[in-house]
Amino acid sequence: MKHIENRSGRLGRRALFSLITALVLVCVILLNLLVSVLGQENLWQIDETVNRYTNPSMKHLTLYTPTEPFVKLIGDSAIPMVDQINEDRAANGEDPITINIIFCADRDVVWNHDQMRYVLYTALQLEKEYKQHISVSFININKNPSAVQKYKATSATRIYSSNVIFEFGTEYRVYSLNNFFVKNENSATPWAYNGEKHFANAILAVTRAESPVACFLSNHGENVEGISAFRELVEKSGYIVQDLNLETDNIPENCRLLISYDPQTDFRAFGNMGEAEVSEIDKLDKYLDGCFSFLLFVDNKTPELPNLEEYLEEWGVTIARGTVDGKEENYTIRDTVEKLDKDGYTPIATYATAGLGASITSDMRENAYPAKVIFPQATAISMAHAYKYTYVAADETAGTSAYRFGTYYRNGITRYFNDVFLGGANAAAEVCGQQYEITTENNSFHLMTVTTEERVVQETNYFSQQDRSFLAVIGSTEFASDQVLTSDAYGNADVLMATLRALGREVAPAELDIIAFKNYTMDLEASLAGGLMVTNSGLITTCVFLAAIPALICFGLGIYVTVRRKYK
Repeated sequence: MKHIENRSGRLGRRALFSLITALVLVCVILLNLLVSVLGQENLWQIDETVNRYTNPSMKHLTLYTPTEPFVKLIGDSAIPMVDQINEDRAANGEDPITINIIFCADRDVVWNHDQMRYVLYTALQLEKEYKQHISVSFININKNPSAVQKYKATSATRIYSSNVIFEFGTEYRVYSLNNFFVKNENSATPWAYNGEKHFANAILAVTRAESPVACFLSNHGENVEGISAFRELVEKSGYIVQDLNLETDNIPENCRLLISYDPQTDFRAFGNMGEAEVSEIDKLDKYLDGCFSFLLFVDNKTPELPNLEEYLEEWGVTIARGTVDGKEENYTIRDTVEKLDKDGYTPIATYATAGLGASITSDMRENAYPAKVIFPQATAISMAHAYKYTYVAADETAGTSAYRFGTYYRNGITRYFNDVFLGGANAAAEVCGQQYEITTENNSFHLMTVTTEERVVQETNYFSQQDRSFLAVIGSTEFASDQVLTSDAYGNADVLMATLRALGREVAPAELDIIAFKNYTMDLEASLAGGLMVTNSGLITTCVFLAAIPALICFGLGIYVTVRRKYK
């Protein structure tokens, strides 16, 4: 009887211990979930990237915690505008609005992406700092594409899952993932995070009263009336669109982009200046010295423009021409395989897949089936003789294929000539109706190029940054025609949107620095979100203590169980 009672008692204790063990495991799981959820919501984290640099001007740079100048800039410049507008709305009986930062994928997808995570941290930290003024949201555009319809410049443009949208009232800016990072010309892998500058650019742009200006040149026979879809696209990209007579008008101070669409007469230059006695080439050159951009459309019918073409050649660009029976004509690109029309004069272009030019279309190329981009009645762009090719080998680790780009360095000027789109493998150039040149393995026809002039901008005594001017040339005027841009069948509208974003950048606040990934050592300090500072020695002690707790608990329980068993 006593044996049965002892056995019953042991079974009861075993059941009790099993129940306690199960409850402890459940509590641990629930506690882990609770801490994970609260940690994500409240950004409980230790940022071990504090004080990444030793230069006094950069001692507060971090990868995951916004710097004081960045937070202060938003607080001083954008937040008062939000308050002012909401006061006006309240007076009219309207609800307040906030600055919305919208990610175009589910939160888990963004969080687990190795590059998007940096952008997400910046957004969440801003939301935490200004809870009443900034909100972060997530839209799965694959499941709900109509939710971002209003952010498309035209019905044919697309929003990609890697895009980030900044919205305030009726103003918005759509940024691609590449905007937030800095890459070398010969690599697809970023070497620095430039998120704070672009966050500031976007937020200041959507909250300020004035937008940047894009000017369509109008005094060289350019078509400024028959491209309504293109002008609308430029306007919906965040610009105020104006027409400009380059000879007689001053370029507006806040003009970020000049556009010349199908010029028919030459630009004025020294030696043949008109009544205004102004060199338009000199005005254009001084404008581009300010790290701004020029977008030019030409085609197979563009006449010779000696002054403009001489200037373009300095930027590595020449319009390809050939001579047949004493008659010179622009190249006409024809592709009898990759084409949309019967005769092949509407070729389907090939995307450049590496280099600066490829970064413009990177969002488009992330799709399993990138949109077709067409160049009707196209001419070819040749690289100027003063430029020399630099060849870059394929890099399997970085995921880049072999490619080449043109380089020019003279008298302290550095320029790079890059492809954005090329003719296909079966493309040929015709002159006077006869085949004049064909594509070879090492020579494809350039259909769209972008040339950059690199400039070093000294921002502080300790820090300088690379900035650049852009010259983009598209070898087809019908590329931006109303018929093409309003069709969902082609990706031309997406290309132009991406190009406008790349060329027409907002002026970046000088006090915000890029944050390089080059320093991988643990910093002397780490800051816990919320203000707690822990020294390196304290951090080590804390880590050892937290790691020892489970072992000490298990050790104590083991001794207790052993003693209980021995004396029972």
